[in-house]
Amino acid sequence: MANGIIEKDLALDLANRVRRELEAAGLRVRSTRDRDVFLPLEDRAALAAKHSATAFVSVHLNTDGEGSDAEGIETYFASPPPLSSRRDGSPPPDSAGFAAAVQRMVCASTKAQNRGTKARSYAVVAHATCPAVLVECGFITSTAEAARLKRESYRDQVASGIAKGVTLFLQAQPARSKLIATAVK
Repeated sequence: MANGIIEKDLALDLANRVRRELEAAGLRVRSTRDRDVFLPLEDRAALAAKHSATAFVSVHLNTDGEGSDAEGIETYFASPPPLSSRRDGSPPPDSAGFAAAVQRMVCASTKAQNRGTKARSYAVVAHATCPAVLVECGFITSTAEAARLKRESYRDQVASGIAKGVTLFLQAQPARSKLIATAVK
């Protein structure tokens, strides 16, 4: 919590906006939550596997100490293990390409500082069986960024950018079911 924002509430609002954008684009979406309930990180990734999701998006907000001036959006993905270490021998999901598409589009939509994409083994993306990203949609510890995030119009821009990144990524994939799972902190 910072600057009057509770991350879980704002993240849920953003994820619901992303879901509406994706559904309007004709995609089927399964969310880990649509109300204030907690789901463990591993269970979030398992939901994507259960529904054979084509892609997985986890929506979060960043912090950097109260009053920090850190701002911007960054998108995380898990580096895939080498093909030789994958139990089923399947190729690794293209999470890096997915992260790049989402990051590019959300920053273009919001004009927010682009903090880039980063490989991290966060459980929610590392355990996913499909391309998966964790989007940090801004710093709630920044007074200026928190003010933007409080505006519905800005949250619409964030959601639109994420959704455009998802659809751009999916358009470049081989044709198959287009089910998106979204995770919300």
